Amino acid sequence: MKASTAKGYREKIRKACRSVGTYKPEFEPAVTRLAEFYLRQKQLAALYMDSGGDPMVRAPGTPLAIKNPILDEMDRLSRLILELERELGLTPASLRRVNESAMAQKEAADPLSAAILSFRQGA
Repeated sequence: MKASTAKGYREKIRKACRSVGTYKPEFEPAVTRLAEFYLRQKQLAALYMDSGGDPMVRAPGTPLAIKNPILDEMDRLSRLILELERELGLTPASLRRVNESAMAQKEAADPLSAAILSFRQGA
């Protein structure tokens, strides 16, 4: 499956989530949205390169140079992608947070571990 399609990106995202242990079927809307963002980012990068790849462009009707609007949209998509990656546990910090909360839940479920943990904490 090629990652250059929305379906290909969805598969790659699911695979990444499964490899770190954060995939759940109820996350499918976020996976779909993230795949669409990746695809749109790739399309914008191609459009940017096809337009000459200039970070500054002339504003229509004036001699002023402004930041290329394609770059603004790519920046916005990058922020949205990072936000969704965090939600899915695909960044190091978010994965650590997910794993630590899972460890705390496992410890609380075991009475002996909970007792040892409370003893270590001085409770």
